[in-house]
This record gives sequence, structure tokens and C-alpha cells, in this order.
Amino acid sequence: MELIQLRPIGRLETPYRDKFGVPRQAGLVSSARGRLVLETEFRREEALRGIEECSHLWVVFLFDEVPEEKARLSVRPPRIGGNQKLGVFATRSPFRPNRIGISACRFLGVDRESGDGPALILSGMDLTNGTVVLDVKPYLPYADMIPDASFRLAPEAPERLPVRVAEEVAGVFANIPEDQREVILEALSLDARPAFHQEQGRTYFLRIFDLDVGWEVREGQCVVCEVRDMK
Repeated sequence: MELIQLRPIGRLETPYRDKFGVPRQAGLVSSARGRLVLETEFRREEALRGIEECSHLWVVFLFDEVPEEKARLSVRPPRIGGNQKLGVFATRSPFRPNRIGISACRFLGVDRESGDGPALILSGMDLTNGTVVLDVKPYLPYADMIPDASFRLAPEAPERLPVRVAEEVAGVFANIPEDQREVILEALSLDARPAFHQEQGRTYFLRIFDLDVGWEVREGQCVVCEVRDMK
């Protein structure tokens, strides 16, 4: 079989430092902002001419944290409970033959001020910091939006949990910048626990920005119970 070589066009800077807790789809945490920092050879205005006419971009990326040897033909998607096997081509699992994914992100503009610019400013990413990007393409509403499309195994967006901050960490949490607090609360509301792992009171950790945020589910609420600085 012929092998095809691809070269990265850049890497993403995002708030998410670990796979656990990353939104399972793009757009679910709309407040999360990041940048696509292009490789030096692509940091040219000619490569970006016209891109500011876009509201959204398709980001084509590599699941680079997944070892190649872990590709599978069947997987257990956590979104539908984690106990049912599906063919890999019927899922968005990262354990794919070619480890390629796509993500539709809101495009906020071009960062021309930073030393590594021009870079693309994005929001709503569902990817970890440092993710390798292979390509970006304009999102075309007339072609890409399909009103009658369906996927019967996951017909609706996941339900969200109310989130509150425990009294014992309220002071520490209040010292986090407001824009970061918004991202943290929005991400926690998605309840990152696998559907088959729903016990109450167990502490999980979301590694986001430079923080390790401990949280538990108590009586149907997500409760922030610990905040550690990872610096």
C-alpha cells in the first residue's frame, strides 16, 4: 500500500492541557479561545489573503497524542455509554487508521501583533494545547450546513450540569481571571465523566490554562472543590 506523507501547517494553542475534560465536539465551549500558530514557511500574508471574509473555519488536525499502533476497527464511544461497540468509521474516535480529525471553529481574526504572527485566532476548539494542524479550509454554510442531517445514536447535544464553586475554594476561584473562569465553568458543565462511570462524590481534575481544577458531581450538580496552580 502506498504511504502518503503530510506536513503540518502549524500547532494550536488552546486552554486544554490534557485530553480529559476537553469538549467532545467543537462549539460546546464557545468561550474558549486559542490560536493556530503557523509554521514559519506559512506565516505569509499571501497564504491568508481573503481569510478574514470567513466567520468559521474547518481545522483539519492530527490526533498526535494517540500512538499509531492503537488504531482500531471497532471502538466504544463514551458519548453513547462506552459499553457499545461501533465501527470506527461510524464514530469520531481518535483511534483511527490515519488519526485525522476535523473541527469547525469560529474564526475571530488574524493576530499580527505577536512575534509568531500572523496567527489565526479561533474559539470553540475541542482540542488540546499543541495539537498538530494539517490544514484549514473555509466553512461554507450553503454546502456544509445540512438541516435534515441526523445521527440516531447521538441525536442531540449533551445535557449540561449546573456548576457551583464550593465555599472553601470560592476565594481562590474568584482570583482567576474572569475570562478563564467562564471557560472553566462552561467546560465543567459538560460533565466529562464517561457515561458508564457516573458515581457521585468522586473527584476528577480538569487541567486547563495553568490550573488543575478538582470537581465532583453531587446531587446532580458539578461542584468545584479544589484549585491547584500548575506553574
